[in-house]
Amino acid sequence: MERKRILTRGDMDGLACSVLLTEVESIGEIRFVHPKDVQDGKIEVDEKDIIVNLPYLEGCGMWFDHHVSEERRLADIGEFNGRFAVAPSAARVIWDHYARPEFERFRELVEATDKIDSANLTPNEVTDPKGWILLAYTLDPRTGLGPEFQRYFRWLVEYVKEVPILRVLNHPEVLKRATRVTEELDAHRDRIREHTRVEDGVIITDFRNVPPGAVGNRYVVYTLYPEGNVEVRIFMGKGGKSVVAAVGHSIFNRTCRVNIGELMAHYGGGGHFGAGTCQIKTSEFDEKFDEILTALKENDPS
Repeated sequence: MERKRILTRGDMDGLACSVLLTEVESIGEIRFVHPKDVQDGKIEVDEKDIIVNLPYLEGCGMWFDHHVSEERRLADIGEFNGRFAVAPSAARVIWDHYARPEFERFRELVEATDKIDSANLTPNEVTDPKGWILLAYTLDPRTGLGPEFQRYFRWLVEYVKEVPILRVLNHPEVLKRATRVTEELDAHRDRIREHTRVEDGVIITDFRNVPPGAVGNRYVVYTLYPEGNVEVRIFMGKGGKSVVAAVGHSIFNRTCRVNIGELMAHYGGGGHFGAGTCQIKTSEFDEKFDEILTALKENDPS
């Protein structure tokens, strides 16, 4: 049997999806792909490729996704193998698609992935994470851990199948990352405060040209600025040719009505109702960023 290849994002949802798919499909490789490269037509696929948690790619063998920004493309996509649904996570879409009894032992993993990917967290899970939630922060690209990530991710896909989560967290490879997430929390807060301002309820965190610092999870900012209902975090893209805008509703002050996924789609990105990203050419960023801020400040769902 010809082995298949998973193309996904390197995060908790990507991990959970990979765990489930490697149980039911013959997988020979896991590759990490940036959504922008998909949208820009830089990724070539064939029938061996399973596209997960990414925009649809014509010619792929299967596709599983849950982003609201992709829902409007379904009519153009037509028939495909796999499943699309607006759901808390792509892992949930795969869980529902196969509905296999062997998935039951991964129930806690998928439930935690639902919480992380839909940002349905408590303040304590943000500032004092445990279990699968803590593991998720060691996988989130925005946490800032970086080095050796691909090897770490691929190893975890198999390791979490073998041992319970408490033993996973005590493995030296996981422990060193989880320890940084917890021990550098105060320094992470200070770093955010130094580069953040609030305008009309919009939290603006500007990490352009800011060197890497303390690591920390993306939701801490909402505990620092409870008056804000949405954050825009900006940082330089690869090679300085673009600026990334990562936008998310506050997970505690849930009063922002703007569909972030749809707003980001206007600028070549995408996402969910409550969170999304886009990359804008550096030369065009100031103008486009003003437009994004205006839309968020107006808090208009259209």
